[in-house]
Amino acid sequence: MSRSPEVRLAHVDEPMQERLLELAQRDASADDVTPPLGSGTGWNAERIDWFGAYHRSAAAGLDGPVSEKSWAVLCDGNPAGSVRLKRINDGTAQPGTAETGIWLGRGYRGRGIGGAALRLVLAEARRTGLHQVVAHTAAGNISAQRLLTAAGAALTHDDDGTVSAVVVLSTHWQ
Repeated sequence: MSRSPEVRLAHVDEPMQERLLELAQRDASADDVTPPLGSGTGWNAERIDWFGAYHRSAAAGLDGPVSEKSWAVLCDGNPAGSVRLKRINDGTAQPGTAETGIWLGRGYRGRGIGGAALRLVLAEARRTGLHQVVAHTAAGNISAQRLLTAAGAALTHDDDGTVSAVVVLSTHWQ
Protein backbone atom coordinates (compact mmCIF):
# COMPACT_ATOMS: atom_id res chain seq x y z
CA MET A 1 0.00 0.00 0.00
CA SER A 2 1.46 3.36 -1.00
CA ARG A 3 1.37 6.22 1.43
CA SER A 4 -0.58 9.38 0.73
CA PRO A 5 1.60 12.33 -0.23
CA GLU A 6 2.12 15.09 2.31
CA VAL A 7 0.33 18.16 0.97
CA ARG A 8 0.72 21.62 2.46
CA LEU A 9 0.42 25.24 1.42
CA ALA A 10 3.41 27.59 1.37
CA HIS A 11 3.76 31.36 0.99
CA VAL A 12 4.90 32.38 -2.50
CA ASP A 13 8.08 34.43 -2.13
CA GLU A 14 10.41 35.16 -5.07
CA PRO A 15 12.32 31.82 -4.90
CA MET A 16 9.05 29.87 -4.66
CA GLN A 17 7.60 31.90 -7.52
CA GLU A 18 10.55 30.87 -9.68
CA ARG A 19 10.01 27.22 -8.77
CA LEU A 20 6.28 27.49 -9.58
CA LEU A 21 7.00 29.13 -12.93
CA GLU A 22 9.46 26.38 -13.84
CA LEU A 23 6.84 23.74 -12.94
CA ALA A 24 4.12 25.57 -14.85
CA GLN A 25 6.23 25.91 -18.00
CA ARG A 26 7.34 22.27 -17.82
CA ASP A 27 4.16 20.54 -16.68
CA ALA A 28 1.05 22.72 -17.22
CA SER A 29 -0.75 24.41 -20.06
CA ALA A 30 -0.34 28.18 -20.04
CA ASP A 31 -4.13 28.37 -20.40
CA ASP A 32 -4.52 26.47 -17.09
CA VAL A 33 -2.30 28.95 -15.25
CA THR A 34 -2.72 32.41 -16.81
CA PRO A 35 -5.30 34.40 -18.72
CA PRO A 36 -4.88 34.51 -22.50
CA LEU A 37 -2.18 37.11 -23.15
CA GLY A 38 -0.03 37.94 -26.16
CA SER A 39 -0.10 35.99 -29.37
CA GLY A 40 -0.40 32.24 -29.50
CA THR A 41 -1.61 29.76 -26.92
CA GLY A 42 1.60 28.72 -25.15
CA TRP A 43 3.97 30.33 -22.72
CA ASN A 44 5.18 33.73 -23.90
CA ALA A 45 6.78 36.85 -22.38
CA GLU A 46 3.40 38.41 -21.53
CA ARG A 47 2.24 35.33 -19.65
CA ILE A 48 5.53 34.98 -17.80
CA ASP A 49 5.39 38.67 -16.79
CA TRP A 50 1.77 38.29 -15.67
CA PHE A 51 2.66 35.21 -13.58
CA GLY A 52 5.33 37.11 -11.65
CA ALA A 53 3.23 40.25 -11.18
CA TYR A 54 0.24 38.19 -10.03
CA HIS A 55 2.14 36.32 -7.31
CA ARG A 56 3.92 39.48 -6.12
CA SER A 57 0.60 41.34 -5.78
CA ALA A 58 -1.08 38.39 -4.02
CA ALA A 59 1.77 38.10 -1.50
CA ALA A 60 0.19 40.85 0.62
CA GLY A 61 -2.75 38.55 1.41
CA LEU A 62 -6.51 38.87 1.66
CA ASP A 63 -6.25 42.16 3.54
CA GLY A 64 -3.73 43.59 1.06
CA PRO A 65 -4.39 45.96 -1.83
CA VAL A 66 -5.71 43.27 -4.22
CA SER A 67 -7.63 41.32 -1.52
CA GLU A 68 -6.03 38.10 -2.71
CA LYS A 69 -3.61 35.46 -1.44
CA SER A 70 -1.89 32.73 -3.42
CA TRP A 71 -0.06 29.74 -2.03
CA ALA A 72 2.20 27.16 -3.54
CA VAL A 73 0.76 23.67 -3.22
CA LEU A 74 3.61 21.49 -1.99
CA CYS A 75 3.57 17.72 -2.39
CA ASP A 76 6.21 16.00 -0.28
CA GLY A 77 8.04 19.36 -0.17
CA ASN A 78 8.02 19.97 -3.94
CA PRO A 79 5.87 22.52 -5.78
CA ALA A 80 2.89 20.79 -7.37
CA GLY A 81 0.87 23.88 -8.34
CA SER A 82 -0.84 26.87 -6.81
CA VAL A 83 -4.13 27.72 -5.12
CA ARG A 84 -5.66 31.10 -4.32
CA LEU A 85 -8.36 32.95 -2.45
CA LYS A 86 -9.69 36.34 -3.57
CA ARG A 87 -12.23 38.34 -1.61
CA ILE A 88 -15.25 39.35 -3.67
CA ASN A 89 -15.95 42.95 -2.71
CA ASP A 90 -17.79 44.12 -5.82
CA GLY A 91 -21.36 43.83 -4.51
CA THR A 92 -22.14 40.68 -6.53
CA ALA A 93 -21.72 38.23 -3.64
CA GLN A 94 -22.68 37.87 -0.01
CA PRO A 95 -20.30 39.63 2.40
CA GLY A 96 -17.56 37.27 3.52
CA THR A 97 -17.25 35.53 0.14
CA ALA A 98 -14.04 34.65 -1.64
CA GLU A 99 -13.28 32.92 -4.91
CA THR A 100 -10.78 30.08 -5.16
CA GLY A 101 -8.90 28.57 -8.04
CA ILE A 102 -6.23 25.91 -8.36
CA TRP A 103 -3.84 24.57 -10.95
CA LEU A 104 -1.61 21.54 -10.66
CA GLY A 105 1.17 20.26 -12.85
CA ARG A 106 0.03 17.30 -14.97
CA GLY A 107 2.27 14.90 -13.03
CA TYR A 108 0.46 15.77 -9.78
CA ARG A 109 -3.10 15.30 -11.00
CA GLY A 110 -5.26 12.32 -10.05
CA ARG A 111 -3.34 11.60 -6.83
CA GLY A 112 -5.56 13.37 -4.26
CA ILE A 113 -3.34 16.44 -4.13
CA GLY A 114 -5.99 18.81 -5.49
CA GLY A 115 -8.54 17.65 -2.91
CA ALA A 116 -6.02 18.05 -0.09
CA ALA A 117 -5.08 21.54 -1.33
CA LEU A 118 -8.73 22.55 -1.56
CA ARG A 119 -9.37 21.35 2.00
CA LEU A 120 -6.37 23.37 3.19
CA VAL A 121 -7.46 26.55 1.42
CA LEU A 122 -11.01 26.15 2.78
CA ALA A 123 -9.49 25.84 6.28
CA GLU A 124 -7.58 29.09 5.61
CA ALA A 125 -10.84 30.72 4.53
CA ARG A 126 -12.53 29.62 7.75
CA ARG A 127 -9.59 30.93 9.84
CA THR A 128 -9.90 34.35 8.21
CA GLY A 129 -13.63 34.51 8.95
CA LEU A 130 -14.96 33.99 5.44
CA HIS A 131 -18.48 32.57 5.17
CA GLN A 132 -18.41 31.01 1.73
CA VAL A 133 -16.03 30.20 -1.09
CA VAL A 134 -17.00 30.11 -4.74
CA ALA A 135 -15.27 28.63 -7.77
CA HIS A 136 -15.89 28.44 -11.49
CA THR A 137 -14.85 25.76 -13.97
CA ALA A 138 -15.68 24.58 -17.46
CA ALA A 139 -18.67 22.27 -17.85
CA GLY A 140 -16.34 19.67 -19.37
CA ASN A 141 -13.94 19.70 -16.41
CA ILE A 142 -15.48 16.75 -14.61
CA SER A 143 -12.41 16.28 -12.38
CA ALA A 144 -12.76 19.81 -10.98
CA GLN A 145 -16.48 19.31 -10.45
CA ARG A 146 -15.85 16.08 -8.51
CA LEU A 147 -13.19 17.82 -6.43
CA LEU A 148 -15.56 20.67 -5.58
CA THR A 149 -18.48 18.36 -4.82
CA ALA A 150 -16.28 16.28 -2.50
CA ALA A 151 -15.44 19.51 -0.64
CA GLY A 152 -19.15 20.14 -0.07
CA ALA A 153 -19.84 22.52 -2.95
CA ALA A 154 -23.25 22.96 -4.50
CA LEU A 155 -22.83 23.12 -8.28
CA THR A 156 -24.84 25.17 -10.77
CA HIS A 157 -24.50 24.63 -14.52
CA ASP A 158 -24.55 28.05 -16.16
CA ASP A 159 -25.84 28.90 -19.65
CA ASP A 160 -22.38 29.98 -20.82
CA GLY A 161 -20.84 26.50 -20.56
CA THR A 162 -19.36 27.00 -17.11
CA VAL A 163 -20.14 25.51 -13.73
CA SER A 164 -20.33 27.63 -10.58
CA ALA A 165 -19.63 26.09 -7.19
CA VAL A 166 -20.41 27.41 -3.70
CA VAL A 167 -19.00 25.99 -0.48
CA VAL A 168 -20.79 27.41 2.55
CA LEU A 169 -18.36 27.65 5.47
CA SER A 170 -20.71 29.28 7.95
CA THR A 171 -24.46 29.76 8.12
CA HIS A 172 -24.05 32.83 10.36
CA TRP A 173 -23.87 35.88 8.09
CA GLN A 174 -22.65 39.12 9.57
